[in-house]
Parts: sequence; C-alpha cells; structure tokens
Amino acid sequence: MKMSIWSVEKWRISIIAFTTLVGGLLTGEWLISLAFSLFFYIVWMYHKLQQFYAWLANGTKQENAPDSDGIWDKISYQVLQTKNKSVNRKKRMNALLKRSQSILKGFPYAAIVLNKNNEIDWNNKKSGILLNVVKNDRGQLINNLVRSPKLHKLLAFSEDDDEVEIESPKNSSTQLLLKIIEIGPESKLLIARDITQRNKTLEIRKNFISNASHELRTPLTVISGYLEMIKEDESLPKALVGQIDAAYDQSERMRSIIEDLLTLSRLESTDDIQDISVDINIERVINHVCQDFNQDISIKIETNEIIQGVETEIVSLCTNLIQNAMFYTPKGTKIIVRWYEGESNNLCFEVQDFGKGIPEKHIAHLTERFYRVDKGRSKDQGGTGLGLAIVNQIAHRHNGVLNIDSQTGVGSTFTVCFPG
Repeated sequence: MKMSIWSVEKWRISIIAFTTLVGGLLTGEWLISLAFSLFFYIVWMYHKLQQFYAWLANGTKQENAPDSDGIWDKISYQVLQTKNKSVNRKKRMNALLKRSQSILKGFPYAAIVLNKNNEIDWNNKKSGILLNVVKNDRGQLINNLVRSPKLHKLLAFSEDDDEVEIESPKNSSTQLLLKIIEIGPESKLLIARDITQRNKTLEIRKNFISNASHELRTPLTVISGYLEMIKEDESLPKALVGQIDAAYDQSERMRSIIEDLLTLSRLESTDDIQDISVDINIERVINHVCQDFNQDISIKIETNEIIQGVETEIVSLCTNLIQNAMFYTPKGTKIIVRWYEGESNNLCFEVQDFGKGIPEKHIAHLTERFYRVDKGRSKDQGGTGLGLAIVNQIAHRHNGVLNIDSQTGVGSTFTVCFPG
C-alpha cells in the first residue's frame, strides 16, 4: 500500500511539472506557468482539507468518508482505525467499569470512590446505610458529610495498613471500621464495615476473661498458700516432695497467668491515659529495671528526652522486653538496652539479644495472646505467653509502635518507638 500511495503522489507532481513545462513552452513565461500550476494544486489541496475537516466535524463515519486516493486515502484510513480502536477500548472500559460497579454494589461493606480532593465520585447503596452518603452527595467533600477527626487524619496521612474506628453518622450505636485503598494516582477507595457485633463479642470475651480471672485469683492464692505451707513442713514424706513442688510451681504459674490477664484486660479497657500521664525519665526506669536482673546487660542512653505516660505501665513494658530477652538468650550472653532518638524525632526503647533468633513465620504472631515460638521451653521457664501482648497494648496506649526484627542464629531486636 505504501508504494501505491507514493506512486499517486508522484503522478500528481509529474502532472504539475508537465503543466508547467507546456505552459512555459507555449508562452515563454516559465515563472507564471509554475505559479498557475502551483495555484491550482493549492486550491485542490484546500478543497481536500475542507472535505476532511467536514468529515471530522460530522463524526468520521465510514460511509461519509471523502472520496480520495494517495496520501489522503491513507490519512482517512488511519483516522478510521484510530477511531475503531478508541471505540473498542471505550467498550472494554465501560464493561470493566460496569463489572466493577456491580461487584462494589454487591459488596457487604460501604464503598466510596474519592478523587484527589476527597470529593465523592461514586458510592454504593451500603454507604447510605452505614455512612448516610447517598447518590445525590456525589461531588461533595466526604469530610463535610462524615465529620470525624479520625477520618480526616486517615485521609491526610493514610498508609496501607491504617484503619480507624468511628461511630456511624447515621446511628451512633453502630461502630464502623474505615480503611483507605489507593486505586490510582488520583483516586482512592474508602471502605467502611460494620464491626458492632465484633466489638460486642470482644467485649463479652474481655469481660469473661476479667471476671474469670478475678474469681480464680482468690482460690488460687489460697491453694498456693497451702502448698507453700506443706512444702515447708519438715514432716512431709520425701516421696511427696517432688509432687508438692511441681503442684506449687504450677499454681504460681497459673497465678502469674491470671495476673497478666487482669493486666491486659485493664489495659484494653480504655485508651485514654491523658488524665493519668506524668513525665517519665526512661533512663531512671531502665537502670531501676536492669538492677533486678542477674544478666550481662549493656545500657546505652543516647538521649535525655523524657516521655509522657503511665509510669507503672512503662516499667512493665521495659521489664517484659528485658525479661523476654533473658528467657531466650543463653546465660552469659550479652543483652543491649538502648534509649535513643530515632527517625521523625521518635523516642525509641530497644532491647537487643544475641540468642538463636525467631523464624520469620512466627514474628507476625508474637503479640497474640499465649502465642509461643518454643512451647516446651516457655513452659519450663515459666512464661505466660502474654508478655509481648501486654507490651504491644502499652505501646498502643502511649501512641507508640512495637517493631520486631529477628534473624535465626543471629538474635532479635525489639523496639518500641514513642512520638517525640
């Protein structure tokens, strides 16, 4: 096709040259002859441009394409090809959009598509039930419809795993969990799901654990006391010494578990510590905690900054992390405890051990209740499996974050960073 196109154009140029030659020979005015030939060629080209423009303006329908050959035919062909590709692409995009909207319409959660200005581009029916956002609200700022400082912060500083809980603007008794998902450079998806029932179930579980622990503490204290009296009785037959010692150790371990459960239940009961916060000198806390342990602990204080918080909880956090490092580090192995200023002016408490390390598959589960990497060893050493859960909850109450880094055969580093 390319050769035929240029052959036509060469034929037209040849006609212009021939016309100029004949005119020049007949009149002797070569420039005038050339000018007339070019004038008529330009007029013809202008006519073709008008035809082409009219065709473009009327929708480039194939049946209305201007009659032409050569390069004009090729241009018309390319325009039609581009249009057909565009139409097919639009059809595919529309089909994909309809399919996506169908999925989101059937979504069990509220789904709202926001543009870069946090204006509503699209929402499903569930968003009207949970967030009171209806179809007529499209184009409105989501902050004007759902007034919540937590949502405002989520929209401004959202990361992949960030979630916030708010009350439904339609029904204050309904608890919602909000999450932002980036779906493009200028769009994001706000998802809200009803977690009222989940929260009620968690509350029932917390109350059960708290009540059960309270009820068990007293009889266990009595049992432990009697077992201790029996242990110290010199008339106790030697055959029973081992059994009594084992029973006493298990009762003490059970009592430790109950105390930790009560501590965890109290920590989870509220996140508001503003009224009971005081200035805490972490250097003093670290020195106080470390003096109670018979272990080679290297203390590195790299900042004199203090934090605001509940001192008993911070002491518990430091104690649990250092004690955890001791449990999983051979005797005589050094433990490093640091207090330093990290990135973004965060203040970080870090405990590094050089034990056998933790396999990566376990790290994400370490803050779960009763989760143990080495169950047999933990039980032998008296661990309750609640220490890191308590640390994580204390960090959360103080707006901190617990990070765990570990390599098998190298050791583990537990870091809690508080906002500066």
